[in-house]
Amino acid sequence: MDINKIFGSFNSSSRDEGSLSSFTPLKRVSVVDEDSPSYKLGMFRKLILNYLNYTTQVIGLFDKADPTLDIKDIKRVGEFMLYERAYDYIKDINLQDKEHINALFREARNSKIDFESALNKSIDHFENLEEYEKCAVLKKYLDFLNFSS
Repeated sequence: MDINKIFGSFNSSSRDEGSLSSFTPLKRVSVVDEDSPSYKLGMFRKLILNYLNYTTQVIGLFDKADPTLDIKDIKRVGEFMLYERAYDYIKDINLQDKEHINALFREARNSKIDFESALNKSIDHFENLEEYEKCAVLKKYLDFLNFSS
């Protein structure tokens, strides 16, 4: 099987017949840098704020599927996993790095209420678990941005 002949079937007359080199994509695909501070801050915010909607749907699904399941335990485990994952995204934001500082201010400016709310909800969660080291990291970002808590 000749791949050039397959692609050649779709070529217009202005392109080289059957040539893979004549193929041009319709649009450019952007690659997300998952290590960038902007990505990590956005994921932190989205995870925390989308959690309530998602949890309601998932808990309802489990409850309908098997009413004998302990929904409180499922909710507790889901909440624990969510906050741990969200914390993993934000914990390495460095307040000495200009790129990180710019990303933090950009996130705060673009979604001030949501970002502040996500930080406060995370602090509340970790306070309930008595994980004060994590609270201190999150509080550091609140203080840096001059958010009141």
